[in-house]
Amino acid sequence: MWDELWIEREVAAGDLAAAVAKAHGAETSDVVIVDGIAADPSRSARIQVHRTRGAGEFAMRIQLDGAVPPDRRVFCARLASALTCKVLGDDGNINPFSFMLYEPGNATRVSVDPQKLEQHVPVILGPYDERTEEDSHPTRPIRRYPLPTEHRSSRGGQVAHIVCEYMVEGLPRPPLVAWSADATETYDTLTKLLGTLAFRKASDDELASIRTWSTKLRQTFSDPEKAGWFVIELLEASTIVLAEPWDPDLPAIAITPA
Repeated sequence: MWDELWIEREVAAGDLAAAVAKAHGAETSDVVIVDGIAADPSRSARIQVHRTRGAGEFAMRIQLDGAVPPDRRVFCARLASALTCKVLGDDGNINPFSFMLYEPGNATRVSVDPQKLEQHVPVILGPYDERTEEDSHPTRPIRRYPLPTEHRSSRGGQVAHIVCEYMVEGLPRPPLVAWSADATETYDTLTKLLGTLAFRKASDDELASIRTWSTKLRQTFSDPEKAGWFVIELLEASTIVLAEPWDPDLPAIAITPA
């Protein structure tokens, strides 16, 4: 999966395939629409679009897999124009409660209601205010304890705590080694993947992606402590998800402190 988007209105399969193809610069035959996030495509295609029912202000949710467009933001902007409706997508920020809202001819970074989003209901609060986020940060790192507490007594709760709470509210460790562009991409991709799985089960392909990206991150930084940021926590979250079978509702597992 290379992106997950929320669409303002219900769109027929044929219209959705045509819009995705136009936004991607591909042919309609290159796109296959799949009903259900975990369902298998009916045929092979360069681009797979898994669609399911949305919530809140967005009637439909889609996940895209296969060929990745050169620029995801350009793709989303073109998709909003092709569908003539709003499209809510990732803004590239580690904050899981800020998104990019694309409308025909316009794009705005927005904040969503955290409590609603945890229930898979995206509700836009208004334009994103970076000053508000900075003011909410603590003045020193918050250390995470591995033993489960009441609000993270499940595996999904553990992952959500790491990716959606600790990595947002805590201050990152300073890196003691150089980060390449490839290392940054690996870190960001793994963060996004884990964030989407904190509240739901995963397909075999998604678990394979977690395994691939976490292995790559481990190989990139032989000493996660020196890597800084939240590399240690991100690898711990990966370990939780890869402890088969992955089910966010299963009881929490013990994690060895870093």
